[in-house]
Amino acid sequence: MLSSPSSSWADQSRRAVEDALVLLRSGKPPFLNVAACLIEIPATEFLHTFWLQLNVATKTDAIADAAKRLAVFVLATPRASPTPPLLPIFLHNVLPSLIDKFDNPNLGPAMTGDLELLIAIASSSLMAALQLERALYTVNGEQVFQLGSSSSAMASRLALDLRHRKSSSKGKLIAQRLTSSQTFVANFPVFKTEI
Repeated sequence: MLSSPSSSWADQSRRAVEDALVLLRSGKPPFLNVAACLIEIPATEFLHTFWLQLNVATKTDAIADAAKRLAVFVLATPRASPTPPLLPIFLHNVLPSLIDKFDNPNLGPAMTGDLELLIAIASSSLMAALQLERALYTVNGEQVFQLGSSSSAMASRLALDLRHRKSSSKGKLIAQRLTSSQTFVANFPVFKTEI
């Protein structure tokens, strides 16, 4: 993945994501060495790059479901230290900046991406984090938060962030979509009370 010394680290991470998406398009299992990407660029930069590449792929192909699964895997899979947990960074740093971009009328879809894909990734990743916590609790008999914090804490902060974005039309739409899912609200009741 990181072979060309003349390329910038961000370009190499972008190419790694592109390569994983090419594998998806061809029906093969994707390979994405997230830890190697995060050694080369900060997590926030990687997640922005990842988001933009996912959107490029889903606009040109019928691989939206597979791309969403890849995104959930990247965000909700625990990694060894010193790799930071990506889901909290995505929900609390990248998602707010994407909402700001979505709300900016001067930026077109090429700069922001697909809002429905963003909502699906956020909700599916939180659900995957919850299932991971439940599985680890069943196995270990104690609460273990492999993704940096509990899924309920991440959901609470996301709900609070969305509530504070009352002037954001896209923030309201995200909140509306999340609260309209009975399964999501049943697992994260904060979306019933906070929004």
